[in-house]
Amino acid sequence: MADNKDKNERVFVVNQSFVDPTTDSKTQLSLAKYELIYAVIGQILGLFSILGGIVLFLNGVAGSTSWTAKIFGSESTVTDAAPGAVLFVVGLFFVVVTRYKFVHKKAN
Repeated sequence: MADNKDKNERVFVVNQSFVDPTTDSKTQLSLAKYELIYAVIGQILGLFSILGGIVLFLNGVAGSTSWTAKIFGSESTVTDAAPGAVLFVVGLFFVVVTRYKFVHKKAN
C-alpha cells in the first residue's frame, strides 16, 4: 500500500519478517527471537487443536457443524462435519500459518 507516489512504498507482509542484512545484529536477534516465540505458541495451539479433534472424532462425538469463510479471495466451505473434524482442520490452519519464517532481504 502506498501513501504517496513520491514517498517510499509500504509493503505489508503477513506472517513473515523481512529484515535488511545491514540492520543492527541485536535488532535482528530480537526480531528472530520474537518470531520464534510466536511460531512456537502457534504450533503448540495447532497441535492441541489437532489432538483434540482426533480425540473427539475417535470418541464418536456427534453433531453437525458447517462454516463458510472468504479470506483474501480464497473460499473455505465445510458442511455437515463432525466437531472433531472441524477442530482438526483449525489445528492444521494454525500449524501452517504460524510456522517460523525469518528472511534477510536487501531494501530496494
